[in-house]
Amino acid sequence: MASVIGRRNKAGEIVSYQVKWRAGGKRTGDWQTERFTDEVSAEVFKDAVDEAGQNWPPGWVKGKGYVDPEAADKSSYRFENWARRSIANRTAGDYYKRQRLRSLEMYIFPTFGHCDIRSTEHFSKATVGAWINTMRQTKVRRGGGKPKDMSPETLRGLHKLLSSVLKEAVVAEPPLRNRNPCDLTRLPKDDDHGIGDADGDDQMEFMTPNEVAGLVACFPRASDRMLVRAAYGTGLRWGEITALATRHVRSPVRDKYEVRVPRAWKRRTPSDFYLGPPKTRSSRRTVEITAGLWRELQEFGLAEAEKDELVFCGQDGERTKYATFWERWNRAVAKAKKQGLLPEWKFPTFHDLRHSHVAVLLSDGHSLTYVQRRLGHESIKTTSDRYGHLLETAHTAALLTLDRVMGITSPVSAQSAETDRGAEGRRAVYVAHVGLRQLGFWQAEHAEELAERWARERGGAVRVERMSADWWIRSMCGQVGSDNGLKAVREELPGRAFVWSVGPALYDVDGTECTRNPGAHQPAGRWVWEFEEDYTDEPSHSVTEWRPGREALTEARAWGLDQEAVQAAYAVARADAVRTCGFHSERGVGEKQTVS
Repeated sequence: MASVIGRRNKAGEIVSYQVKWRAGGKRTGDWQTERFTDEVSAEVFKDAVDEAGQNWPPGWVKGKGYVDPEAADKSSYRFENWARRSIANRTAGDYYKRQRLRSLEMYIFPTFGHCDIRSTEHFSKATVGAWINTMRQTKVRRGGGKPKDMSPETLRGLHKLLSSVLKEAVVAEPPLRNRNPCDLTRLPKDDDHGIGDADGDDQMEFMTPNEVAGLVACFPRASDRMLVRAAYGTGLRWGEITALATRHVRSPVRDKYEVRVPRAWKRRTPSDFYLGPPKTRSSRRTVEITAGLWRELQEFGLAEAEKDELVFCGQDGERTKYATFWERWNRAVAKAKKQGLLPEWKFPTFHDLRHSHVAVLLSDGHSLTYVQRRLGHESIKTTSDRYGHLLETAHTAALLTLDRVMGITSPVSAQSAETDRGAEGRRAVYVAHVGLRQLGFWQAEHAEELAERWARERGGAVRVERMSADWWIRSMCGQVGSDNGLKAVREELPGRAFVWSVGPALYDVDGTECTRNPGAHQPAGRWVWEFEEDYTDEPSHSVTEWRPGREALTEARAWGLDQEAVQAAYAVARADAVRTCGFHSERGVGEKQTVS
């Protein structure tokens, strides 16, 4: 590599800068030098020498510079030069940039490094396809293991990196290319090479709940057991769960427990970590957890811990190092296999706890949308591509739905009705969790239809789960053996109506209107379910009431099925508000003055 050396005078002051390198970058190559009066010019020339493979840059004459003014411009379009600038200008961490440059240097520059990024001959469907075929035959060594053919997953990552660099040439101003040839190439399928007994590094390993429980029991440390159970119960990534502080595990309201994921461990260098934002914008999320996991975490020490303490940390109270935990993980896996708690053919990693978490959710009928948001995936396509094959139960449910709408009674449907009965002959209850509200249904399709409509009209996912009738009775504060809890279970979808609403208009105690929403006086319509507060079957309703608080405001609003009737009721409510606002029960509190 070329270097810049400051040249000093007798007084020790730098008066010029010399760029020095060996011709061709060889140890036996002759030393080459060029002198500059300023450091910036020397650095620019040094980069040009590096780009030319430790040779004089094309068009450069020693002591004179570029004889051909276009030569410098031409060198900037060399793919290696363009790609290095592309990576340097990306808004990503230093570790990400180093990893991408390493991939470019190892697998892409040897083929395309000296090509002109503008050339349709250098970069075409044929040349990119030939590079893909070369990469498929490339041997890759992982750790100290035996070299293997490059996996399809690794090749997809390299192809994506090449495509991202070429795309910048397409969208440059002015454009340097008309199209990206990577869009025209086909990547090999995952099974093109086949797979051996020892292969499968890119495959997900799913563990059953019993296998996870057996694995947990094989960890001698209580902290490791809690970490594994928490990872399985939340689906969080390693960098996310080890970045959790006590304040991130909370219970905002009674019987609701959750984990906030506002940060994760990021890496600048292999040994330098810092706390930063999670992997994607969607990864910054809130994950609900069970009451059982909440109790375990409290007993683990969260109840007494300071709010900024890490939930899972090393012996020094700092970040849990994956390398040391990985050794304990492997020992636990080996022990679980020896005791028959885990099949010999499974080789799970810590990340497979996340995959196993998804498998449980999908096998129990939860939607891909719910799983996507719980995992923090940016796109549902990611969730579908990775876990869509687990939706066998959803396929069965879809067939039952088709039978139902077509008026067909299938043997599967009849069998399902029998198996949906609980221990005391009661049928299972399908519970839709709409916010803090629980709605029970006897039919799964009713719960799923409510969830689908709610997500489509209001946004956000509705969780649907199959529970026992006894659980439902207890959750409704009923008594097992009686029927008072089951009366709330619905035989059909709740009713709903298209309701117009207008307001609220707000008035101070002196009659001055202080409505904060400029569009409050315009009627707006939406579908309202019968379990919601504004549901009605009347043409109009209105209300005028005093709001509690030191502001002593009076509110007027109206709603109903008939838009004109609602607007008329709203006008009456506003008049009533002006007439009664001076009598607010809390007038004169704080800075308010009594209105006479």
